[in-house]
Amino acid sequence: MSGNTPRPASGLAAAFLANRERLVRFFTSRTRDPHEAEDIVQEIYLRLDSAGTGPIADPLGYMHRIGLNIVIDRMRERQRRARREQDWSEAATTRLGEDLVDESPSQIAQLLAREQHQRFASALESMPPAAARVFRMHRIEGLSHKDVAERLGISRKGVEKNMSTALRHLAKEFAE
Repeated sequence: MSGNTPRPASGLAAAFLANRERLVRFFTSRTRDPHEAEDIVQEIYLRLDSAGTGPIADPLGYMHRIGLNIVIDRMRERQRRARREQDWSEAATTRLGEDLVDESPSQIAQLLAREQHQRFASALESMPPAAARVFRMHRIEGLSHKDVAERLGISRKGVEKNMSTALRHLAKEFAE
């Protein structure tokens, strides 16, 4: 035989080909979806092709068992997917009566927040270094004026002066 000539079907493959339409009808009745039944029958064939089993006394029964296992696997996957989607929906939304409300910021709000963050970062970079350092420690890290003064080795009055400079700088930047 040449490499292009198909080999004749034998064993399980022959039994599959002889019973293909019967399998499609059987799984259509189980799933109530002819497209899914076709997918299941195709998957049965793929599993048969890679099974490498010996002789089987009841090939049609064997194929039914493989197909039913596929149906069960798909049903379990759909249930897992539904649970994941429900869990996500409950985590991402709030129920107001019968309505679900998505509380996550809109894309526009996210874009505006990103632009605001960039403007703030730019304003912080253009600020005098001492004022920027004091501002970061107090407003971003949450340290008190006393703690900032101790860490930087300056007076509390110096912290207040640098905070005043930083706030004036930010007000000027954002006013523009």
